[in-house]
Amino acid sequence: MREVILGVVVLLCLYLAYVVMRLFRVSRPQRPAAPIEPEYETILDTVEDIAPTPPTTPIAPESLTQADPAHSRTEREAFDALVELARLRFQIEALEASNTELREEVASLRETLSAEIAALRNARSVSPQYGEAVVLAQRGLETDAIAERCGISISEAELVAALARGARTQE
Repeated sequence: MREVILGVVVLLCLYLAYVVMRLFRVSRPQRPAAPIEPEYETILDTVEDIAPTPPTTPIAPESLTQADPAHSRTEREAFDALVELARLRFQIEALEASNTELREEVASLRETLSAEIAALRNARSVSPQYGEAVVLAQRGLETDAIAERCGISISEAELVAALARGARTQE
């Protein structure tokens, strides 16, 4: 039993030492982190692989200076932003054209639907006995054909045709 207690005490001491070491690591001042470059590739990065054409005029040696990498990176990001802006503008124009077409289609569908609704209202407001006659009159059938198909007199067919023409002119 004594050996078990001694083993537990040793384990507790090791754990305590481990905790103290971790505390000292946390209390150390951290080194400032180096600036991290973005991990994406710009469009100009892919263009740099192309060999530049040699200049036609000689360049003075004093004009040759080392380019600032941060400045060139900023230029690349600005160029990428402009390319993205142009792409977004193109997409917006395409969406606006599509939106205009859809609006025109909806307007034509509304007109068609309103005409059909009006025809249904007219047919519903007529007696069921003359419902088919009204539909035939709206389609433009002659009064003789209406009278023959529906089994009504020619005068009744003329009256139904007049009512159907009157309903169309009111719309």
